[in-house]
Amino acid sequence: MFKILMTFSLMIFAFANDYNTAIDFYKAKEYKKAVKYFKKAANNGDLESAYVMGYLYTGGIGVERDLKKSLYWYQKAAKGGHINAQINLGFMYIAGHGTKVDYKKASFWIGKAKATGNKKAKLMWKEFQLDKY
Repeated sequence: MFKILMTFSLMIFAFANDYNTAIDFYKAKEYKKAVKYFKKAANNGDLESAYVMGYLYTGGIGVERDLKKSLYWYQKAAKGGHINAQINLGFMYIAGHGTKVDYKKASFWIGKAKATGNKKAKLMWKEFQLDKY
C-alpha cells in the first residue's frame, strides 16, 4: 500500500512540475518550450494541460494552427470532466472547426458543462437552442 501511495504521489508531483514549467515558459513568451511541457503533462493525464493544448492549437501559439489537433486535445480534457474544454469542444461542433458541424455532439458537451451550473454553458445552450438536439 505504501508503494502505491508513493508512486501516486510522485506521479502527481511530476504532472504539477511539468505544468508549472510550462506556465513559466508561457509567461516568458517561450511558447514552443511551453508546448513541450504542456503536452508532456497532458499525455500523463493532466486535464488543464490538455485543455491548454487545445487552446494553443486553436490560436497557433507555439505550434502551427491546427483545428483537428485542437479538437483532439479538447476532447481529451472534456472526457476527463474539464468544464471549459466541454464548452470549447461543443462550440467547435457548432462552428464546424476541425470537424463537421454536429449539433447533437455540441448539445452533449455543452449539456455536460451546463449540468454543473456553468453560466457560459447555460447561455450557449439557450443561444444555440441546443434543447432541440
